[in-house]
Amino acid sequence: MNDFLNFSYNALNLLDNQIHDNIKGSFIDNFIHELQDYLKSQENISILNNIPKNANLHFAKFEGNYAICFDYSNKLIYNIPKSCIKGSQPEIGDPIKVISSNDFRIDTSGIPANSDNIDELINECSYANIPLNVNILSELYKIIDIKTDFAICKNINTNKNENIPIDDIPENTDIGDTLIFKNGKFLKK
Repeated sequence: MNDFLNFSYNALNLLDNQIHDNIKGSFIDNFIHELQDYLKSQENISILNNIPKNANLHFAKFEGNYAICFDYSNKLIYNIPKSCIKGSQPEIGDPIKVISSNDFRIDTSGIPANSDNIDELINECSYANIPLNVNILSELYKIIDIKTDFAICKNINTNKNENIPIDDIPENTDIGDTLIFKNGKFLKK
């Protein structure tokens, strides 16, 4: 399922990047954005399913329909849907107990984080991603130009240019070739 989610989300981003200016504000544009939001929420559900039951989360703030919680020991931030916060509403710094992937509660036996430095604590963390052991679709790159130290490549999934060190590019690669980033290295397609 994660492969399908990633493929769909990447394909929608690519489509949106290519045609957004032409369809901005239209029914199709709104539909694409709603579908992107849905796929992102499904990815978030996958992330929540992988939170260890003994994780020490703390509540930072509400943002839209999500409670922003963080695990300072693992330096990870989680977007937890408000509907998954059971019991009383948490206050800044409250410890959060993971009951299940859709049941998070204030941990009355836990130690709260200092609410005065929540921003500092959360700035040291990054958002959780789908675990690495999940099979994610490969990134595709098209070589635009080759310089002495790096190749300028367009990431086909995000439609953004990136500089890739020349030592990471396979031999006999030319401008216009497509590369696949898989298992930590670039391969010629």
